[in-house]
Amino acid sequence: MNQLADFQQPVKPRRASSGTKAARTLEKAVRNAANSRPSSSEIGDSEMMGRKPASVYGPYPNGDKWRVVLLGADGRRKSKVLDTYEEAERVKASVAASLSDEAKMPIAMAIDEFVAMKRRQGLKPGSVRACFNRLVHLPQDISLAELSPTEAQALYDRWTSELAAASHRALLRAVRAFFAWTMERGYLAKNPFASVKPVGKPRRGKPQPRVDEARKLYSELFRLAWAGESMAGCLLVQILLGPRSSEVWGLRVRDVDADGTRLHVAAEGGKTANATRTLAIEVPQLRDLLLHVGQGKAASDYLFARSCSAASTNSRLYKYLHKLCERLNIPRVCPHSLRGLHATLAVQAGSTSRAVAGVLGHGNDEITKRHYIAPGTAKAGAARDLAALLAPSQPAQPPAATIPPDLLAALLALPPEARRSLLAAVAEKL
Repeated sequence: MNQLADFQQPVKPRRASSGTKAARTLEKAVRNAANSRPSSSEIGDSEMMGRKPASVYGPYPNGDKWRVVLLGADGRRKSKVLDTYEEAERVKASVAASLSDEAKMPIAMAIDEFVAMKRRQGLKPGSVRACFNRLVHLPQDISLAELSPTEAQALYDRWTSELAAASHRALLRAVRAFFAWTMERGYLAKNPFASVKPVGKPRRGKPQPRVDEARKLYSELFRLAWAGESMAGCLLVQILLGPRSSEVWGLRVRDVDADGTRLHVAAEGGKTANATRTLAIEVPQLRDLLLHVGQGKAASDYLFARSCSAASTNSRLYKYLHKLCERLNIPRVCPHSLRGLHATLAVQAGSTSRAVAGVLGHGNDEITKRHYIAPGTAKAGAARDLAALLAPSQPAQPPAATIPPDLLAALLALPPEARRSLLAAVAEKL
């Protein structure tokens, strides 16, 4: 019989009679004599409450019987009434032992289960990998129950000294979510990171190169791309068109379309619902480069050759750009900064933030303005528009005189020497 399957809502205990009190004293005297442990079917499973219990309390007097209370991780309580105190103690001990065994699960094993759950939920491989990479900052060789709130605070303090504010705050959110999941599973009763407070103020966006620095980088990237370096070509596409690193690496030869004038980005889906888009290639030099890179390849081949696994491409691109910046003696920037550079220069040239958001694959322009467009750029554009509005209008110029078609044809039919003599004669009259 499943002893916990028929747990009911807590019942307010009635005042114990003198006979019940005497029975309670007797039960307490013999409770340590219990040496049997009910089977797992007697304890109950996750179906009993919809999820595993987080803790167990009791036994409490319930008339002439005894009540055990299970507290779920979601705060809901369920009760089971048993005939004797000894039986209630056995059930409580069994459930508590079960919870203790689960709390001894190594953190590394719990992380694997958590990541597998995320994968089943349909997260993209890159998001699953990012989730795992954050959680490996936790100690892997201890159990869930061994990580105390004090140690959790010490861990976060160490992260704040090693990582930027945006990074350690994101890491804190990730580990909080992980331990909240362990509570839902009934592995823990309390989140050790619950009282840890985030500190620091994240920077807005990534540092971007100045115009002169960008010109130097742009020129060198073109030289390297024509020399056959795929990573240089990837970075050029990011500067001129603004796609994400993963989107550039995912480009196929067939994505360069319409004689090199259109680029289909994330045609098979990307990071967000707005990732799939088509961009106009308006820079002739980039158009020629992309057509050149695709020569001799099948339409389904990757446009830019990879020298490493797909999981390492972004990291390799990051390191490549860092080394290039050091060689050019300019401040180090990351590939994502080049998306910001594209957004900033586009707004400076007169594009709206909404149009730039569409190019970058954002759902709205709030993220674009907050993290990609350099501060002050939008205000400068507004000032420029206001100055143009207030500038005095220029007087209308008379239309230029047009040459009759017959006269133009006659002039073009003249030999070059005759034409020069005629023009010289006209110039003397003017």
